[in-house]
Formats: sequence, structure tokens, C-alpha cells
Amino acid sequence: MSKINHSDLHRQFLAAMASNSTQPAAGAVSTDPRRTIQAIQSGVVAKAAVNELNRALSFANAIGQNFAAVLPSLNEQTRIEVISALACAASAKDRRTIMEHPLCPPEVEAIVEAYDAAKAEEAEARKADRAAEREEKERAKFEELRRKFEDGNANVDDAVAAE
Repeated sequence: MSKINHSDLHRQFLAAMASNSTQPAAGAVSTDPRRTIQAIQSGVVAKAAVNELNRALSFANAIGQNFAAVLPSLNEQTRIEVISALACAASAKDRRTIMEHPLCPPEVEAIVEAYDAAKAEEAEARKADRAAEREEKERAKFEELRRKFEDGNANVDDAVAAE
């Protein structure tokens, strides 16, 4: 097993604490920056981060072990909703594993395809918006340069006409 990177653990723990204010760490993060630095230097934050990560891994492991046992007891509609939500959130490899499982209802494939199509449409819409913004900026720059050039020509023409 590789060595634990404590700075990553600190960062993850502080991010978790910032996003989840209902479970304060045991004196790990204080409003006083000096106390926070002392807690980090003394290893309190690292220990709390390791404990928090271990708790999250234990929870995920317990869910994973019991999920397969509970899945057959769910009614058909609930099973479809749960499995489709998991498949939509999963990576491509995990999605294939979920979809190939014998307990996966065939309706899940259609739901996942619809989800992928919706995500693709959103991505295309964002891409089109960015392209339109880029084109508008280029058009504005072109107009600005055209105006400068026309004003420059007008000044040259005025100077030539005055002579």
C-alpha cells in the first residue's frame, strides 16, 4: 500500500468540514487561525481526516455488501429507479458492470440512454453558447477595428483635402 499523503488528507478533511457543518471535528478547525495551524501541526487534523475517510469507506463497504442482498426484495419500480440512478452516476466501466448484472431490469438501459442523450444535448447547448459568445466577441473586435480604420482614413482624407 502506498504512503498516505497527509496534505491531501488535510485538504479533503477541510473541504468535507466546510461542506458539512453539521458534524464538527473534535477541535480540528477553529475560527482562530493560530489554533487551526496548531491543530494541523500536531496531527489532530490528519487523525480526524483519516477517521472521517475510514468512516466513509466503512459506510460504502457496508452499503455495497448489503445492497445485493436487499435488491431482490425491492419492488420492480423501485429496483428500476435505484439501479438506473446508480448506472447514470457510475463511470463507463462500472455502468457496464451494473447493466450486465442479472438483477438489472431491461428498462434501465432505456433510462440510461435517455440520461446520456440529455447530457449530450446539454453539452451541445453549452458548446453552441460558447461558440456564439466567441463569434460575438470576434464581431465586436472586427467592428472596433473597422471603425478605427474608417476614422483613420477619414482623418487622412481630411488632411489630403485640406492641402
